[in-house]
Formats: sequence, structure tokens, C-alpha cells
Amino acid sequence: MKRMLTSMAAVLAMTASPAYAEDAQGIWTGSIANSLRVTVKFDKTLDGKWEATMSVPAQNLVTKVENVTVAPDRIGFELTKLRASYAATWNAQEQAWTGTWTQGRSAPLNLKRTTEEASKPKRPQEDAIAARPATYTSTEIAFSNAGADIKLSGTFTVPQGQGPFPAVVLVHGSGSIDRDGKVFGHKPLLVLADHLSRQGIAVLRYDKRGVGKSGGKLKEATTRDLAADAEAALRFLRSRPEVDGKRIGVIGHSEGGLVAPLLASRDPGIAFVVMLAGPGVGGARLLVEQHALLARARGVPEAAIEKDRVLNRALFSAMAEEPTLAAAREKAGLILAEAERKGELPAGRGAAALERFGTDWFRELLAYEPAPVLQTVRQPILVLNGERDLQVPAGLSLPPIRTALAGNPRAVVRELPGLNHLFQTAKTGSIEEYGEIEESFAPAALDTIAGWIKTTVQ
Repeated sequence: MKRMLTSMAAVLAMTASPAYAEDAQGIWTGSIANSLRVTVKFDKTLDGKWEATMSVPAQNLVTKVENVTVAPDRIGFELTKLRASYAATWNAQEQAWTGTWTQGRSAPLNLKRTTEEASKPKRPQEDAIAARPATYTSTEIAFSNAGADIKLSGTFTVPQGQGPFPAVVLVHGSGSIDRDGKVFGHKPLLVLADHLSRQGIAVLRYDKRGVGKSGGKLKEATTRDLAADAEAALRFLRSRPEVDGKRIGVIGHSEGGLVAPLLASRDPGIAFVVMLAGPGVGGARLLVEQHALLARARGVPEAAIEKDRVLNRALFSAMAEEPTLAAAREKAGLILAEAERKGELPAGRGAAALERFGTDWFRELLAYEPAPVLQTVRQPILVLNGERDLQVPAGLSLPPIRTALAGNPRAVVRELPGLNHLFQTAKTGSIEEYGEIEESFAPAALDTIAGWIKTTVQ
């Protein structure tokens, strides 16, 4: 009998789950090399198949992963488009999956269980907007860019009280940006619109073409096409009885900082302009420096940064000089192929770069020179850049902007200390900080914009 019990115990030990078994289902979070926070959510489908979604707030990335492996003592997955993978084992003592993230090189990544609520980034300014009573009306609206046969959708906020009110159109930066300016989990245009409308200024913000509820195709649009959409937004404001047609302005951020003065230069009826992190130099020069600054912030060695700077300078200058997209793509292809041949680029990277850069939007951005347009702006204009902006660095952009606006006595050009490209209070200004910072728009910047507009329109 004793022998039978011993044998039965051995059988049970072999068939039971390991002592360190853990159910992977749920949400897990950790940091790659203790610096880049990631969240992974594991789910099991009805047919028993495992799947997972990975998010990296600092890189504005949310994506399904492939080749998911889940066992009681180990997990793993791949992200083929980034040539990355993760493999980990369960550590009962640490109550964590301890493993390695591999993407060219390896780095530790340990995942601990979290909750849906805890994994959400904190956005106190946006939470406050939702919690406190509004002092303005907010209306869903639509307007048309007849020339492009596109219908655009947005939100129109109007202060309570006796109008008509001064008003602004908010023009987005580059990328697939909606009416709230949603990026890295932040909604800076929502925060800006709320602040202005509480200060007695009506605001129209809208989904960029091809985004949200707006029609059209963003991929086919250039900056000048997007400027035509902003002009349609101005026409909408001028049609509204709540708005004082003589006190309508444009606020543009980043790429929108190119659009806003462009509109003012050809429409004297625009009352004022606000440029937020708008470029002051040509796109080709700006992007060379932008790439270098962002690489340095990521810790890339100086020798590699300088090598990339030489390549990017040749690539962007060549593309900007060509009169057509076909010619620009052909010249860029030759430069990238030569870089691969010399070992300056990994094999296959040139084709990926050509797909990324070889568009009408990018070619026109490279060739666009802001100074000639700024020299023709006669309206009051407020130009703001953050001291820690690495995408449109103040030290590069503000001096030529000051020079271009020297003949405009109503121009104000300021560098705001401690702020990044999104006008958040930042430590370094790197893109990796954007999603980690809780602040969506620095209050000092909000007050500067609203105060200047109120003084200007009065």
C-alpha cells in the first residue's frame, strides 16, 4: 500500500502544473532597459489561441504582435515590422516575467501585472476639463473645401454671454491628427481650445482631412492642400453670427506654423497669427538638424550622428532641388543605393526610407522656405518656441524668424523656457518623454497665448 501511495504521488507530481505556473492573461507592464515603458496585454480567443497587443506610449505605438507563445512558465512574441522579439520566464519570487527584448541588440525587460486603469497615462488637464462645468457651448459642425470636394468635421466652441466674439482656427502639426490634436495620449488642441473659450474666444478645431470624421485622403495631401482646408475653416467662422468677422485669427502648431502665416500673407482680413513651434528655416535644413538632435537624445554616438547628418544633408537637399516627385525619387534612390553599397545603411533600409520620404508632401516640405512668406505678413503675429524643442529647435528657427519679421512692428517672438515641441514642461525635450509627461500643455504657454490674443483684439 505504501508503495502504491508513493507511486500515485509521483504520478500526480508529473501531471500537475509547475509550482511557478502563472496565467499570462491580462495586462503587464515594464521598461526596456529600465528606460522605455511598455505595456503588453495577453488575451485568449474562444478557440484557445493566444494573442497580444503591445503599446509604447513614448513612441505613440499600439500594435498587435505576432507568433505569440504562452506556457505556464514562459511567454514570447515577435514584432516583425520592427525586427524585434521578446522571450521571458516566470519568476515566482519577483512575481514577474523576467526576460529579454531583442531589437538589433538585447536589453532586459521584466513585466509585472497591472490593471487597465493603472496602465492608462495620467492626463490631469484633460480630466479637469471633463470634470468642471463648461463656460462655453460646444457644437459638432461640418464645413466644405469646395475646391478639393472634401467635407471636414470639427468642434466649434463659443463662450457664453454677449457676442460676437473674437475667434481662432486651430491648425494641426504633421501626421494623422484629429481635432483634439491627439498624440502620445495627449489632447493639446482640446486643452488649448478649452482655455481660449474660457477666456472669451471662440475656437474652431477640426479633424485633418482623412482623419476622424473628415473626408479626403491625407496621404495625397501637401502642406498647401492642408492650407486650403484651413481657409475653408476661416470661411466657416466668417459665416457665423457668434463671431466678429474683423477679429478672426489663426493658430498653427509645427506644420500648422507654416500654414498660419501663409494664410495671413494672402488674406489681409485675418486679424492675427500665432505660430507655435513653426519652422523658421527651409525644410531640408531643419530636418537634418532635427534628426541629429533626436538621435543625440537617444544616446546615439556622435560619430554615427555625423555620418547620418552627411547622408541626410545630401538626400534632403537633392530631393528639394528637383521640380517633380518622380525626379526627386530617382535622385533619392541613387543616393540611398550608394549609401547601402558603402555600408552606411543596412541592406534594404534604402527602399524603406524611399517609401517614407518619397511623397509629394515630404518633397514640398523640404523645399519650402518660410522667410519670404513671413516677410509679407503685416498682421500682429506671436511666435513661440520651446527652449527644449528638438523637432523645431528654437536656436535654429527663431533668429531667421526675427529677421524676417523685422519690418513688422506688431511681431512678438519669444522662447519659452523649459518647454518641448508640444509645449510641455520637459526635462530633455526628447520624443520619448512626450507620452510620459502628464502635462498636455504648459499653463504658462496657455496664458501667454490667450493674454496676447485678448490684448491684440482689444
